[in-house]
Amino acid sequence: MSEQVDLPFGLATSVGALPFETNADVNDDSETETQSTQDLCAAAVELAITAQPTFPTAPTSAAGEWSLLSQAIAGLEGIEIVAPGVLTQSQGSDGITGCDLASQLDAPAFRPLSAFLNQLGPQSERLGDRFVGARVGILGPVTLALAFRASGMDAELAVSSASRIVVARSRAILDACRVAMPSGALAVVMSEPGLVGAMHPTFPLPPTQVLSLLRSVVTALDQVPREPLTQGLLIGVHVPGRTDWNTIASSGVSLISAPAESGLDGWSERIAEFLEAGGRIAWGVVPVNQPLGSREDLLWRRLSAVWCQLSGEGVDPLLLRSRSLISPEDGLGHFGVPQATLALSLVDNLSDRVRRQAIGARLSLGA
Repeated sequence: MSEQVDLPFGLATSVGALPFETNADVNDDSETETQSTQDLCAAAVELAITAQPTFPTAPTSAAGEWSLLSQAIAGLEGIEIVAPGVLTQSQGSDGITGCDLASQLDAPAFRPLSAFLNQLGPQSERLGDRFVGARVGILGPVTLALAFRASGMDAELAVSSASRIVVARSRAILDACRVAMPSGALAVVMSEPGLVGAMHPTFPLPPTQVLSLLRSVVTALDQVPREPLTQGLLIGVHVPGRTDWNTIASSGVSLISAPAESGLDGWSERIAEFLEAGGRIAWGVVPVNQPLGSREDLLWRRLSAVWCQLSGEGVDPLLLRSRSLISPEDGLGHFGVPQATLALSLVDNLSDRVRRQAIGARLSLGA
């Protein structure tokens, strides 16, 4: 597990996917189209930084040219996206090529990330000591390997290619983030929707292979030189549902991100061990598949009920609060801007509640 990182109690965060909307008109003129692309990226970055100014998350789209899948295969030949989350091998190709170029981040798919990184330095300077750091997402190696396999690629080649690509991409992203943000906490989080249901007997990859894939990325990021006193690093995994958290936690990650109500049921013993070892949990409290409402009271009661159950099963209640982050359950890319703004404001309000409660608990214990 990475070194200890000092974060505020209940820090607000998000998964990354946001709506890309702007009022700019689009026509067939290439210059106008380029300007519209810049406007879309700038608007998404502004939403990310405005909503969570002290710890923003690099925006991505839910599908299309700026999705995590698009970023994962950017620059590769012989593979293409045919539908959201679906890959196919290009006609006439004998396999994918270009894996050796996976450390490059100059493809159009990374335009939102570039726009985000351009704002990190100025944002850090504006906030000074109040600035905590940033979060950036990458498509996890398990999900990419499964997408490669589904496209018809040989199973062993799919796994080895996914590992190689994600390791190179993640290291390149870490380096780029450190150039843009020389100090502060950085969370590099692997998005692994493919790991939902990983404990089912029909899951196509065994736990040992999942562990190897995740550990390859963790090891690669841990080996990047940094200054521990000023450059904190969290390496995380986000899974938007039930999964095999024992295997994930065993990979050495220091952050797990999951829906609060359904993602971590039955894992109290493993959660306790993970928190006691210094790990953190981003609790997906704000739903993405049901009406949000305008008040956080119901969401707070749901989170409190989950924590009360875990505490009753032996998890330290102070660790639950002090090592927790608060986020939406999953990305907000399918929302409109008003709905995404509301969801992020609910995250912020719940974060305030967690922080006040955790501080109060520490004071009552004399900590």
